[in-house]
Amino acid sequence: MHKIFGEKLKTNYTDRAGAYLICYNEGRFAVVKTPKGFFFLGGGFEGNETAEECIKRECGEEIGYSIKIDEKICSAEHYTYHKRIGYFHPVQTYYLGQLVKMESRFTVEKDHTLMWLGYEELRGRMFSPMQNWALDICWKKLNGFDIDKFVFVNEAPKAEDYNALRVASGIGGAKDIEKARIAMKNSLFAVSVYDGEKLIGSGRIIGDGGVSYAVTDIMVDKNYQNNGIGTMIMARIDEWFKENTDENAFVMLIANKPADRLYSRNGFDYLADNRLGMLRNQKK
Repeated sequence: MHKIFGEKLKTNYTDRAGAYLICYNEGRFAVVKTPKGFFFLGGGFEGNETAEECIKRECGEEIGYSIKIDEKICSAEHYTYHKRIGYFHPVQTYYLGQLVKMESRFTVEKDHTLMWLGYEELRGRMFSPMQNWALDICWKKLNGFDIDKFVFVNEAPKAEDYNALRVASGIGGAKDIEKARIAMKNSLFAVSVYDGEKLIGSGRIIGDGGVSYAVTDIMVDKNYQNNGIGTMIMARIDEWFKENTDENAFVMLIANKPADRLYSRNGFDYLADNRLGMLRNQKK
């Protein structure tokens, strides 16, 4: 599979061929973080290198690991403009493979950090559009999962579907159905995600509409978790806040672990030492 990004103009381009390794283990991808952002392991060819030689050299320089290459998965090219190079035409090929072991013979670049991150954490966050595309292709190949088939709507779900999702997501038990109907009706903003007619994800904003807001009920069915759905729900919620609040708005939430990792990636910070989050149980 091959994809072309950008439009080829009638001008001279600097071509740059490269090869990259996509490592996947226990639901996480190996990427390197640099000051520019996230990249797959690899880089551009030097001299007459083969793709395998290029990847092995780059993995040694970037993270200090020897590697094993399994199979080619896809390739892409991009017609673009680079501030330093000018009109630029990178062509990248992506391979599935494995990290074998860290070896002391390598001198690792100091500003490169190996990280293992889930698809939900990386989707749309790779440095280049080519690598974002390759990430999606690889995820679909490994998991048979196509997030593009789901329907996202900016509205609250039916109370019955809301209760079913509370159970299916593991966030908690069903609420009183009438109370749930009131809650859905009074949402300031909501996102619902459907696989066909089945509600598989949701999130809401509640509050006074002027000063204080709370993000709540960010839920994804357990059978659909770790696929980027939660990140996409939060993106729609963030867009609503940008359009409807100012810098004086007070936005809060209560997070169930490990969902706090999702919120921390979306601008929420843990309370400072002189502040406490508190919750009162009405049953007491």
